[in-house]
Amino acid sequence: MTNPQLTSFYQRFGAGDGLFYPGHASALVVLGGKKILFDPIVLSQPYDNAWVFYPPQVVDPRWYEVDAVVVSHIHQDHYDVPFLSKLKPEVKLIIVGDRPGFESDIKEKVGREVTVVPPETVNEIFPGVKLYAINHESNGIDSSAIVYNDRFCVYHGNDNYLQPESMRKFTQINPHINVACVPYAYIHWYPFLMEYDDDVEGKAHKERERARLVNHYMDDFLNNVEILNPDVAIPFGANLLIDDGNMRSDINMAVQTPVELTDYAHKVRPETARRVQPMLAGDYYGIGPDGPELTIAQTYEAESYRDDAQEFLASRPQKSASVDGPAVDMQQFLHKLNARLEGCGAPIDNIVRMDMDYRGDKVRVEIDCLTYQARMVDQFTEGRPYHHFKLDKVASSDWLNGASFLEILGTRRFTLKRVPDLYMPDLLRLVNTVF
Repeated sequence: MTNPQLTSFYQRFGAGDGLFYPGHASALVVLGGKKILFDPIVLSQPYDNAWVFYPPQVVDPRWYEVDAVVVSHIHQDHYDVPFLSKLKPEVKLIIVGDRPGFESDIKEKVGREVTVVPPETVNEIFPGVKLYAINHESNGIDSSAIVYNDRFCVYHGNDNYLQPESMRKFTQINPHINVACVPYAYIHWYPFLMEYDDDVEGKAHKERERARLVNHYMDDFLNNVEILNPDVAIPFGANLLIDDGNMRSDINMAVQTPVELTDYAHKVRPETARRVQPMLAGDYYGIGPDGPELTIAQTYEAESYRDDAQEFLASRPQKSASVDGPAVDMQQFLHKLNARLEGCGAPIDNIVRMDMDYRGDKVRVEIDCLTYQARMVDQFTEGRPYHHFKLDKVASSDWLNGASFLEILGTRRFTLKRVPDLYMPDLLRLVNTVF
């Protein structure tokens, strides 16, 4: 089915210059009639269907008819392999280079030609249409870009948090940015899924960490709006909720909505806030014969937005753990896990506890990071520093059936307690890449 808002946008700006917002971190940019679609999510749902978009992404058959699709990076809420595989050969599929892992992954999985453009270089992707991109300074994953012609320019920031000196490079390439899609949301499991002592200090510590991190990323949004100085800034990439039936669960409350970000901007930096527009899926902006035109279908107060999102989440069926087929062979699971743990590097004085609920039974696996050996236990070892993960039924089944632990972290179907409560990046790197 075609989307009426997209139809209206095409009628108004399809032969000219404008931006249509499909939702979350996607953007359709039209430049002189050329249609460039960034980070579309059409046929997949991120992280084992654990997340859902609200408002829902605009899905339209005309996404297959654009002139180019740009994929910013490999994360599942930006990288829809089934959709990309169905694109016609004449649709240019573009990524930014200097990320060999992403380049090899997309070429292997999509099975079609991919145009790889160099970063920090002006690339003419169509006559008169240019793209300039900057990769994240250190993480090897993210990339942001401006796409522009001589009349209109859009910054697509996805969830790439660049340093100020990198952000300023975009304004040196094209000084006037009409629309800046700027990320702001701290979408992470820390500290929202952490277990602290259930006392006044434990609760206060969690709240301090929550406020520090959430506000840090909203302030980063405002800093970048001031650097880019766009006509319109879209709070970008936070229309993604944990599909837990509760818009006010700890993890969903952690992510500030575009409306809440806009309220925050007006409170702390009212001059900058004048540029901020909490656009949602289906809203659009373009340059008409009489100048800029902004179309927003519905405006919200902060609580009315959460009320509508709550109604949406509550209407969805809750995911349950799969019980199809034979139960997992636990010895085979341990054998594979221990094979992955071989050669992990320097020992770490910490035990990773995996506390699982699988087919009605408690399953406990502990990984001793001094020896990098995993074993099943009836009771966890006491007297040693530990990270204690508690997985729900869905996450337990997924990990035991072969999902990477990075995928489990993405589902947010767990809690974690650390004793002592220390941030240990080397251990978390193993959890993300080996387990």
